[in-house]
Amino acid sequence: MWTHRSRVAFSSFPFRSDSNASAFPSHARRYFQIYLPSAGFEISHTKRYKSTGKVEGCIITTKDWKEGDEIRQLTGVIVELTDADEEILAHRDFSVMYVSRKRANCLFLGPARFVNHDCRPNCKFISQGKDEISFKVLRDIAAGEEITAFYGTHYFGENNEECLCETCER
Repeated sequence: MWTHRSRVAFSSFPFRSDSNASAFPSHARRYFQIYLPSAGFEISHTKRYKSTGKVEGCIITTKDWKEGDEIRQLTGVIVELTDADEEILAHRDFSVMYVSRKRANCLFLGPARFVNHDCRPNCKFISQGKDEISFKVLRDIAAGEEITAFYGTHYFGENNEECLCETCER
C-alpha cells in the first residue's frame, strides 16, 4: 500500500526549482488524461487498510479491461532521490519505491501512484521510456474493480509478512 497525501507547502518542496518548471505541463497532463472518455479508470478511495487508521487512495476501473490490454493513460513518473531528498521526506507521506534498474529509491508521482499492491495483482508495471510507467493487464478486470500491481517480494517486510492486501487477507 502506498500512502499518498502530504500537506507540504509547494514552496518548501525539495524538488521545486526553475529547472524543473518545464516538467510541470507533462505532469499536469498525466492527471488531466483521467478525464478522457477512453481513460477507463478513476482515482477513488478505499478503507481496505483500516489498521492504518487512514482512508487511502486507489484506482478503480470505469470499463472492462482484457488480459493483455495496456492502460496507457494511467501513468506515473519516477524521480530518483538523493540522500538529502530521502532525509527531507523521511517523516512525510510520499510514494517512495525502490527501482531495481536504477538501483535507487525514487519518488513516484502521477495518478499511477494510487495503484495499490496485491500479491495476486491484475496489472503489472511497464516502462514507457526512461522514467515513465504505465500498466499492462494480467487478467480480465471488470468495471468497478480496483487496479492492483505487485510491488515486490519484500516491500512489506521480509517475504511481505506485513502485507495487508486482499489476497493475503484471504
